[in-house]
Amino acid sequence: MLGLGRFGSSVLKELARLGYDVVGADKNEKVLQDEELQDAAAYLVEVDVTSTMFLEELNVANYDAVVISMGDDFESAILTVLALKDLGCETIYAKANDKKRGRGLKGAGATDVFYPEEETGRRVAYHIANPDILQYIRLSPYCSGVEMAVPEEFIGNTLAQLDFRRKYNALVVMITSDSEKVPLVSPPSDYVFKAGDTIFMVGEKKDLERLRKKF
Repeated sequence: MLGLGRFGSSVLKELARLGYDVVGADKNEKVLQDEELQDAAAYLVEVDVTSTMFLEELNVANYDAVVISMGDDFESAILTVLALKDLGCETIYAKANDKKRGRGLKGAGATDVFYPEEETGRRVAYHIANPDILQYIRLSPYCSGVEMAVPEEFIGNTLAQLDFRRKYNALVVMITSDSEKVPLVSPPSDYVFKAGDTIFMVGEKKDLERLRKKF
């Protein structure tokens, strides 16, 4: 993880939680003093992450992936991507503030580019416009996922009785319940909805919007 600002630190901690060994590097000594970050990382390095010598010593080609998170320092991010490619790194993820910079990073050789501020803004706007939606995830330009409390009309009925998939052209992939600790993934068609259930659905944006407006 090259760059340990808020985004980079969050990515490192979550990858560590998922069981990955993650190396973190940043030139800001104060960032590296975060105890939670120290506990999560395999190890941390205080260094200029754009240093070619450092990248060579790190043997970046031996890592599953490298993530670049350098905030507004677009030029350094581009140069780092180029250096990583020269050193044989096959999978490079990079953070960008906008699509123009994202295209530049992709052109330099980044495998994929993330736009965390744009994605966060989209989710916040969707939640403001749809306060009943607990969570919104854009999976592709045409497909999204939404989490919402089970509509009152669903309670006491099964997915089969509701003819949910055909009627709403969406798929219920997970149900969480106040009475159960573990969520039910890929619920069976005979599952009976209860008060306190939360459903996570996947479908085309227009179909999910139609479903939301109905309830």
